[in-house]
Amino acid sequence: MRLPALLIVALPLAACKKVEPAPKELDDLLHWFFTEHETAEDETVAEAFRNLDAAVDGATLEEHWDGSMTALTAEEVGDLGPNGTNPANAAGIFLVNPVACTLKQMERLLADRDQIELYGTYETYERTWVSDVPAWLDRDEDMAEWDEHFTVSILGIEYEADTIGLARRVPTLDDEQSPWGPTVFTRRTMPARATFQNDRDYYDQDYRTEMYYERSNGTVVHVAAMWREASFAGLESSEEGTQRLVLNGMKDWDDDSEAACAEMR
Repeated sequence: MRLPALLIVALPLAACKKVEPAPKELDDLLHWFFTEHETAEDETVAEAFRNLDAAVDGATLEEHWDGSMTALTAEEVGDLGPNGTNPANAAGIFLVNPVACTLKQMERLLADRDQIELYGTYETYERTWVSDVPAWLDRDEDMAEWDEHFTVSILGIEYEADTIGLARRVPTLDDEQSPWGPTVFTRRTMPARATFQNDRDYYDQDYRTEMYYERSNGTVVHVAAMWREASFAGLESSEEGTQRLVLNGMKDWDDDSEAACAEMR
């Protein structure tokens, strides 16, 4: 039934939620992709990817580059992090890199349960699918969710942790809004502090968002952002030298992805 015209006019303005445009600056975009992962409309996400491509100069991107970014706020994190932590203590870094994979190949790598075989980072690893991930891989669903439990050894120091992973795909809307076809972005959070066998080291916070789009045939632009608070053998995540080690590891991760994609062809 159609509402009377006078009733429509009388509806309070507060009932109409303003559609906010996506940000344009890289730091703002990285924060936005993390905080708006589940809530943004597809059209706004598509705009954010176009703005991201402009911010990282995707048209001429041939080599990886990286940098630091501002910390997340308590409002942005909400209840996603461990109780009692301050997001301002989690240092932010990012990597921009062209990866020789198709977007469909990258989706398979993101959802693969055997992350040890792919990347070799973990001592033990277990992934539990929370949602219908096979339907996500078939592109019948736009959202996928999984839980991870793993152990990692760094500098002879072993820790155990859990993370929650989300992946969202935005389908092709039209040629103007989606010039590179569908896009994928992920969010990964650590709901509790990692556990160690000693009282010296700590790994208290980890928040990540990663964006993927196939800028040219067979090449995905990968933008990875991480906010971390940790210390291993006295190496603090806030220190530049430690951040360089982590960024190098993120680049190695992409190299392993390229190798896996090459085997798929």
